Amino acid sequence: MPILTAVVADDEMLNRDLMAELLPRLGVQVRTGKDGVQALKLLEAEPADLLITDVRMPGMGGLKLLGKAKEKWPDMPVVMMTAFASVESAVESMRQGAYDYLMKPFGLEQVEALLLRLNERQALVREVASLRTEVRDRHKARVLLGQSEAMKRVMDMVARAARSASTVLVHGESGTGKELIARALHEQSPRAMGPFIKVNCAALTETLLTSELFGHEKGAFTGADDQRIGRFELAHGGTLLLDEISEISAELQAKLLRVLEEREFERVGGSKPIKVDVRIIATTNRDLLNEAKQGRFREDLYYRLNVIPVALPPLRDRDDDLPAIIRHYLDAFGKELGVKPRLGEDAVTLLRTYRWPGNVRELVNVVERLVVLHGDAPIDAGAVERCLPEVRRISPVANPTPAANAPVVETITLDELERRHILATLDRLGGAKQAAADALGISRRTLWDKLTRYKGGGEGEDDA
Repeated sequence: MPILTAVVADDEMLNRDLMAELLPRLGVQVRTGKDGVQALKLLEAEPADLLITDVRMPGMGGLKLLGKAKEKWPDMPVVMMTAFASVESAVESMRQGAYDYLMKPFGLEQVEALLLRLNERQALVREVASLRTEVRDRHKARVLLGQSEAMKRVMDMVARAARSASTVLVHGESGTGKELIARALHEQSPRAMGPFIKVNCAALTETLLTSELFGHEKGAFTGADDQRIGRFELAHGGTLLLDEISEISAELQAKLLRVLEEREFERVGGSKPIKVDVRIIATTNRDLLNEAKQGRFREDLYYRLNVIPVALPPLRDRDDDLPAIIRHYLDAFGKELGVKPRLGEDAVTLLRTYRWPGNVRELVNVVERLVVLHGDAPIDAGAVERCLPEVRRISPVANPTPAANAPVVETITLDELERRHILATLDRLGGAKQAAADALGISRRTLWDKLTRYKGGGEGEDDA
């Protein structure tokens, strides 16, 4: 976020008045105090983006105020100013955590240059955080480089959509890589140097999600001991990913619609509108239009989100990409473990017969399991069957000439395929629903909904 608010501490009224005049010219709201005690009270009432303090003041001086501010607001930059210029005071203030040193007398040019450096620093901090995440997830993103016609169409749409700031709705089954598409949209956009902030809408209650998105003021509710900056503010100048958007409540849908329409909001417990410049990307594994027709999702919000739709194909429709994805993850997990896994052609053929209801996420889990269990040893079709029993039970084996007395291969629907896979995963994990949800790449709530539809599959829900 750019510097928008500042607290100035100075015992000289003329200097306070000067800062109260200069900072608003640069788009910064300012509050002033005559000493360190007053400045602390101002910050405790409402934290600021920046503290500017004189070094020498009666009572609590600038260095003591610096120390207390760094204890309570470690990320807030502090700038020292003094008319008693000395190397010693500059070194001491920097050693205690001051960002910069402003020499009196100063004018608008010096203050403007200071704010420019601070804003560049804030942008650099966000960029470093984003790059760390990118490095951690880089090996995952390569799965988007599929050469199937289905993925070529998706990546062409991503390249076109990335050039704009329009809202994008990415829809597809769980585990297909919707978050990776969102990250690709951000990284190919003019906002690539800005923050990429994500929030899982299915993982939080309505109250927590509201606070997470919009932030809250101190005392807004029980337990709100400090002001909290929400994800919308953190994503200013960049991209905000709303993962599993279909899971938010009707009340929160109304609040989100307002942000999309007006590009402003208030923190929980606050009344001051906060304007943001954020590109919204939403993902869902549901048919949102059908959800809207059923009254479970606001139709006006759906159309606001669905400016540019990106449909991500399931892995079963990307058969040509499967060998490349498998090879990539074999190499990635092999390097992590210091081994060189060898996957036989019969194993690859068997893996290609499987329907992958958990999509890429499930495939990654299976490949990792194979590498961990077999290391440098050859991995054949038998090893795949032991690692993934469902591959034999619910998929026809690659054998174009079955024996005359061979049983007829069962024909089943995709829903039945999914049901069997989910129940088999639960059985393999001893009925632990949270572990099963993690393995399947879906939320516990989604798993519970599916089990309920299976007429009794979800009875006796555990806490595992």
